[in-house]
Amino acid sequence: MALRWIDTHIHVSNVGPDGSTRENMRADLMDVLDRCDADLRLVISCDIPQFALMRQAPEHILEGNWMVHELVSAAPDRLFGSCFINPNFLDESLRVMDVCFGDWRFVQLGEMLPYAMDHVMDSDEAEATVRRAVEFDVPVQVHLGTYWKPGGLGSSGDGMNQMADLLACAERVPEAKYVLAHAIGCGPTPDYIPWADWFLDVIDGTFGQWPDNFWIEVRDFQCKALARTLDQVPIERILAGTDWTTRIGPPFANYGTMFDVAEDENPFPAEVASFVGFLRDAGATEDDIERIAHRNAEELYGLRMDR
Repeated sequence: MALRWIDTHIHVSNVGPDGSTRENMRADLMDVLDRCDADLRLVISCDIPQFALMRQAPEHILEGNWMVHELVSAAPDRLFGSCFINPNFLDESLRVMDVCFGDWRFVQLGEMLPYAMDHVMDSDEAEATVRRAVEFDVPVQVHLGTYWKPGGLGSSGDGMNQMADLLACAERVPEAKYVLAHAIGCGPTPDYIPWADWFLDVIDGTFGQWPDNFWIEVRDFQCKALARTLDQVPIERILAGTDWTTRIGPPFANYGTMFDVAEDENPFPAEVASFVGFLRDAGATEDDIERIAHRNAEELYGLRMDR
């Protein structure tokens, strides 16, 4: 039986880079799951252009999440919804959260993208949305820059300031569950400078031990910090969150292709077997692999899958 694998960080859009509508979005996305070497399940949120439009007007918040809802509804137990919002439009964000979590049973708030939405997590507006997530008992997935590339990444890679902002939010709402989005990663080539070790240093220096309400995503399983992550973070708090997107295609790249990397340039075979190999090389036991592959996500999101 194939290993069940749940990726907690996937961005999808039914609009292509040229602005055309992808008429067969569900089938094209299911093709990725079907040809995967694992029993793949995805937690999905919207991508460009949906979240870019959310910067401009509040009505786009529901539109972007509706697209996700349609996909999730057509593929129960294989796709799960994550609610994307813009706290600058607070009333509409809270209303959409009520719909996503109360009516559509989305399992996560996020990805919270402060750098793209022009807000900070350490604010009254963001706090209000995090408190609403607590009411629905869903975790909050917060962007952290995975790496810095000299001259290349701008605000999205501002990892240490983003970590400080997240910690300030956690002080405001300590009862929330936080997913540290794509915190463990390295990029495809040595000119990318990972934040992973510094993130782990900050958590250890701030708390002395891993906080019970923090989960951390592994984006790049070949990251040198993976072994340290397995040693320092409780195995129950580690998730697979690769930031895979539908920005190229269809056909979309095989799952396992790194973020912003062409499939034919991927530095390892684009398959779950590669991730499992990296985990074993980093010292993960078979039980550890099962936990990171799916059990931790099932517990965090309360997933009850029939197959």
